[in-house]
Amino acid sequence: MQESHSQFEQRKRDHIRIALDPRSQTEGQSGLDSIELVHEALPDLNLKEVDISTSFVFKGEALSLSSPLFISSMTAGHENGQEINAALARLSDRRQILMGVGSQRRELDDSNAAEEWARVRKQAPKALLLGNIGIAQLIKTPIDKIRRLIDSTQAKALFVHLNPLQEALQPEGTTEFKSGLVAIENLVQLAGVPIVVKEVGCGFSVETLKRLANTGVFAVDVSGKGGTHWGRVEGYRSQETDLLHQVAQTFANWGVSTVQSVKNAKEARVPYEVWASGGVRNGLDVAKLCALGAAKVGVAKPFLQAALEGDEALENLLNRFEMELKISLFCTGSKNLKDLQTKKVIV
Repeated sequence: MQESHSQFEQRKRDHIRIALDPRSQTEGQSGLDSIELVHEALPDLNLKEVDISTSFVFKGEALSLSSPLFISSMTAGHENGQEINAALARLSDRRQILMGVGSQRRELDDSNAAEEWARVRKQAPKALLLGNIGIAQLIKTPIDKIRRLIDSTQAKALFVHLNPLQEALQPEGTTEFKSGLVAIENLVQLAGVPIVVKEVGCGFSVETLKRLANTGVFAVDVSGKGGTHWGRVEGYRSQETDLLHQVAQTFANWGVSTVQSVKNAKEARVPYEVWASGGVRNGLDVAKLCALGAAKVGVAKPFLQAALEGDEALENLLNRFEMELKISLFCTGSKNLKDLQTKKVIV
């Protein structure tokens, strides 16, 4: 049964509220605490020389980015989400960092939902937005509708999120995932923008990463366990006496950690870019994941919290992350991100 507009609004409000609840976090399970970067006491460079900029290159066209940091997809398509997305988009516009939008599922059946992005674009015309659709919706949606999602956000790329555990535990969940790989292959051929496949906090195995190798996807965001766990989020939406709440407790620590997922991509020798998110809480975490091989690193919960406080809080957060990243490079003797990935900086 299709959700009503009011049911959808309530679900999204629940998601924001519960995602900020400490019980929904798999803190300490990202694997980042097990990674230590080698301190260089005598770096042969000055701090002001450290360059954390990078680029987004697709079919020969390069998009300059201030850093490998990107705002991970969070929420969309409802009243509360509009203010959050507008604040995040303004930050993307000012600082030229990539921003993943929340699921655009609502737009498939409600043409008015796309108006949110028109309003956002008026405030942030240069924001670097990445569209977002779930694999369950992609499988059953004609490509022309998917293109409309890309057009509505003026997206630089499109995320396809994989979330089997979340859908299985969500009362309104869609669990028809069969033929997902074929749907991704078709989308790559017809979308006209880069396709980035991502999990939502449960990571990737070596075999799944290998299965994606021949699809032509631009990147995979491994989005591992270690941050917001959407299985927990859905479980806490249900009453304690409900079956789904009880089942969710069983799967509270399900998934592959962020660090292990990045390592799995290295083992799989994938041809696409590896992006990483899941439990990233500071610029040192970003540096660790870049050193492991991640080309881009996503942050969600800290940006969500800051967005609720306003533009100044978002600026302060990004400044802190980028300063921490620069110092991480400086104190490993790395002048840029390439140095960080090629030098032996991991214990």
